[in-house]
Amino acid sequence: MSISLGQSSSVATQPSSGAELLIAAVAKSQQELEGQMALQLIQSANVNNVAAPTGKSGFQVNIKV
Repeated sequence: MSISLGQSSSVATQPSSGAELLIAAVAKSQQELEGQMALQLIQSANVNNVAAPTGKSGFQVNIKV
């Protein structure tokens, strides 16, 4: 992709030798890796040992407008 002055379009796209495809493939693999990492982080959270709320804490909210 190149930017040229004096054209009707501010950005003129010119095909290159597959560099765009390589960049897109690398970006896709990076996004997949980040997605897998996020899923592992979510799955590693131990939500079974979270204590239930006790008493009346959090059940009643007073809002004055």
